[in-house]
Amino acid sequence: MDMRCSAKDLIRNHLTMSLYTHAAIWPDQQMETWTRSYMCNGYLMLNGEKMSKSTGNFLTLRQTMDKYGVDASRIALCDAGDSLDDANFADETANAAILKLFVLEGWIKTWVAHCVPEGGNGPDFEKDHRPEEYDTWDRIMLNQTNQIVQTVEHGYRRFVYRDIIKYGFNEMLNLKETYLIGKNQKPNPFVMLHFIETVLKILNPVVPSFAENSWQTVVRPALLKCPGCPEPKEKLVDQGWPKLDKPVDPTTS
Repeated sequence: MDMRCSAKDLIRNHLTMSLYTHAAIWPDQQMETWTRSYMCNGYLMLNGEKMSKSTGNFLTLRQTMDKYGVDASRIALCDAGDSLDDANFADETANAAILKLFVLEGWIKTWVAHCVPEGGNGPDFEKDHRPEEYDTWDRIMLNQTNQIVQTVEHGYRRFVYRDIIKYGFNEMLNLKETYLIGKNQKPNPFVMLHFIETVLKILNPVVPSFAENSWQTVVRPALLKCPGCPEPKEKLVDQGWPKLDKPVDPTTS
């Protein structure tokens, strides 16, 4: 097994015995047969209280999806907490996620249309894309985006999902607002398109329905109309993880 996931109360029995059993049966095949890693978590509370059928304080997965939708539920679960501490699924967080996703969807539609307008008057990647002419705000935007990409990737690798939501969702949204204010609502179209694509890529594992729909219906059709832009993949997941064009500069922020 590459990984075995379970609750913290099983560390002293099932998880430990799993190590003993594999070591006893396959003492000379550690890499081939032993469990490579373990992931343990605490319990899940609902609105700060222990889930209990007797008190009625519980939600099934189906009830959660029906009430908040799949993607908002996933955001609330990621934000609930990590490690061995008890996580807390909060109605307030799930409801806020619905609104944030709705606002983000509208924002993406608005700015993609602004960067690549209908009628073929969009930017020409081959002729107009000149990184050497980026101003200070463009460089800050790209550098901070790269920094968040690194932080979010580290969060995925460590299973620290709260950091993924904090930086990949909340901080990314704050970053684009700062950029638009700094640019007086006149962003560089290539920087903006790069930012939007990056947001969808890093959030795709958490909100795949939202990210894939935005890619298929808004972003990809616009990129196909962008003269000279690299041809986008049909599916967002095939675009892969964002690649950094240069190392993060800690002095540019």
